Amino acid sequence: MPGRRGAACRAPTPIRGVMVALATVWNAVAAQSPARLTGTFVETIRSEVISQSGPAEHHRTVIRTAQFTAAPHGDTLVVTADTISLTESTDNARRTIDVDAVIGARWKLLLPQRGRSSVIESPVVPSYVADVSNIGTAMDDFFPVEPPRLSIGAKATDSAGRSWQRLADSSGVGRYHYSGVRRTNTRSDDSVRVDTDENTSESSEVAWAPARGPMAWTRHIQTNVTTRFAGRTVRAQVDQRIAVRRTA
Repeated sequence: MPGRRGAACRAPTPIRGVMVALATVWNAVAAQSPARLTGTFVETIRSEVISQSGPAEHHRTVIRTAQFTAAPHGDTLVVTADTISLTESTDNARRTIDVDAVIGARWKLLLPQRGRSSVIESPVVPSYVADVSNIGTAMDDFFPVEPPRLSIGAKATDSAGRSWQRLADSSGVGRYHYSGVRRTNTRSDDSVRVDTDENTSESSEVAWAPARGPMAWTRHIQTNVTTRFAGRTVRAQVDQRIAVRRTA
């Protein structure tokens, strides 16, 4: 959310942790070699959050833009944050977050030929930044999954339950649409019993080059979270839009 992935949206406790993780709903990065993902990527994430507790309603918008450079290092991919900007608007009050501490941050990803990738090293992010956008998780599901092999107009469902359709190609690059739904119910009993229901839907598109992999992609993630604790009910609606383009 404002973090595929790391653009966290602060919400009333205890659902704040859920907001932080919204962008990692389907944490399955395409299985491919690090060299294939070498390049520079520009990402923009916009997250709109409406939280409700009793009669009170709060609106929050987080916008994060970043440029990442990815380079192979042995059997891993090292990603560096070249530039980052971060703004937050809460009930019409806007502020710019100082992100100097995380510019130059580095991640190391292990990308096996088969199976899921994993982040094996991630940067430490100051709490005053992470409270707005959890940049430390930015690479958890940054790269899109590889599309199934489809002819133009054909449809398929993958093992994760995503529905795929191949669109018309553009300039020799394949274009695909995929969507999916995820529902979870959790309960915790620390000092207070907390029940959380989360429903998430995603509708996304990716432009995929046979030789280079993902060239551009967009994600639209909508999540509704209901949390009940100590006789209270807190609801949050999150609308997140992510756009990434490969510039080199």
